[in-house]
Amino acid sequence: MKLHLIEQDHQVFLKKINWQLLIVLLLMVACFFTWSENIVITRAIKLVGRLTMLFASWYIYRSIIRYGAADNLRSNNFLSPLFYGIYLLLGLASFMWSTNISYSALQWFMTARTLVFCFYFIKSLYLLDQFFQIIIYVLYNLLGNVSFILVLVFCFDWDVCQSRCFFRLTHGGEEARMGGYMMNPNELGMLAGIGVAGLLFDLRRNHAKWWTIFKLVILFLVCMRLDHVHH
Repeated sequence: MKLHLIEQDHQVFLKKINWQLLIVLLLMVACFFTWSENIVITRAIKLVGRLTMLFASWYIYRSIIRYGAADNLRSNNFLSPLFYGIYLLLGLASFMWSTNISYSALQWFMTARTLVFCFYFIKSLYLLDQFFQIIIYVLYNLLGNVSFILVLVFCFDWDVCQSRCFFRLTHGGEEARMGGYMMNPNELGMLAGIGVAGLLFDLRRNHAKWWTIFKLVILFLVCMRLDHVHH
């Protein structure tokens, strides 16, 4: 059974939290992209940006607690954090055969930091779900909107500004892809795919139907256009 706060108008607080969650998730995801070919700038964005968003997610969590929500949630799936902890321990062990310990340590630190960010971010969503009757904070909605905004930034630079600022060389310089590469050379395509998946759930629950359809059309068009550009 869900618990609720004393009946009162929480709209002002809810809207503020909604915007904070959206902005924090937007900036956190943006920090995973390679915004510059300069490795110093890229690492600065990823280090400072992700660390700042980690503290921001903790701040949002504490704001919800201070507003009156009780921090009494308990995990029912201990295997997830257990296996993730084992994964991080294996990452530490890999330092022994790493050819670049400083780089390996940087990657390990960013992975651990992302785990802490997700812990507070998801816990904030659970607290809102438990203690407020009007639920407007759903993860797929946030992911869909964040993906849509980031895709628009790339496409605005591509189509309106006619810039190649966000093109990154891959395959030894033989190809250039918009957005560069993360694990897959087409990270912008992956982002558009996540956005489509999230917004489809919005469409299913009939949330802002026509605005959601518009965003889906844009993301579908982007997915179809994201072919690689050969040099």
